[in-house]
Amino acid sequence: MSTKIKTIIVIFAAILIGFTSCQDDEYALGDLTAPTGLEISADIVGASAEFPNGDGSGLVNFTFSANEALSFKVDFGDGSAPKVYAPTETKKYNKVGTKHYRVIVTALGKGGITTTAIKEIDVYYAFDIDPAIVTLLTGDSPTGKKWRIDSDAADNLGNGPGPDRPDGNVETFIPSWWTAGPNGRSTKGIYDDIYTFTNTKVFTHQTNGDMYGLKSKFARDFDPETPGVFGGFGDEWILSYPDYTEAFDYDGDLTGNNGAPAQYITWEQKGHCGFFMGSHKLMILEITETTMWLRAITPGTNDAAWYVRLKVAD
Repeated sequence: MSTKIKTIIVIFAAILIGFTSCQDDEYALGDLTAPTGLEISADIVGASAEFPNGDGSGLVNFTFSANEALSFKVDFGDGSAPKVYAPTETKKYNKVGTKHYRVIVTALGKGGITTTAIKEIDVYYAFDIDPAIVTLLTGDSPTGKKWRIDSDAADNLGNGPGPDRPDGNVETFIPSWWTAGPNGRSTKGIYDDIYTFTNTKVFTHQTNGDMYGLKSKFARDFDPETPGVFGGFGDEWILSYPDYTEAFDYDGDLTGNNGAPAQYITWEQKGHCGFFMGSHKLMILEITETTMWLRAITPGTNDAAWYVRLKVAD
């Protein structure tokens, strides 16, 4: 009994001493002040009076600074996830053409108090296309190389499942749903169209007075008041439209061509080849001195892929 009492007394004394010691210590978090003077510096590589949006590399050297900031969380405005970066960071933007980005920087201070600033920039990025493709497409000519639909080929036009099929159809890289057949669209005003690509990135579409595609997409990207006639099925339309010229560019990714690197021809407003279903971005599946096979994905839904086979115009 006496042993237990002594043990309890010792434990109680230890607790009392510890409590007294804790009472003597005082802790303070300090001032919880939000960072001030947050600044974002964006030096676009290659920017000049002639090229204010950069040299096409897409590179921007950023510097973030603020008083009392412990770290910087950055949203570069290109769709990538915001995360914490060092006060100096080089960012590569890779959307082809001149694009507008809204950069949001949050400076983190003591106790998690933050300050946010926004900077808006325009950056030009030019995809570095394989020079061999440029040669085959344009003939390395400032006046261009002319192409037309290979109407004698069975798959001169066609479609198949795209990457986002809601019905479970597996994406293919061939027109597994439908092909036009040799001269199968000879009454649609499409086989006499001439597409010219120059090595200065100028595209000319010689329509010979009409184009074939979806009426709703023509109304969106061309003159909605331009007349035309029903194309024979659904939203198909034969649009009366004159020749036009537009700049084009190149784009690419590492896995777009059935898991392999992909390279594309792109336009900003009207440009296309073949049946117009609203896309201004065509993947180059195959290209030789005399033939070219292209693929486009239905914009917005990504549920279908459309194909056109071209040959050098006589």
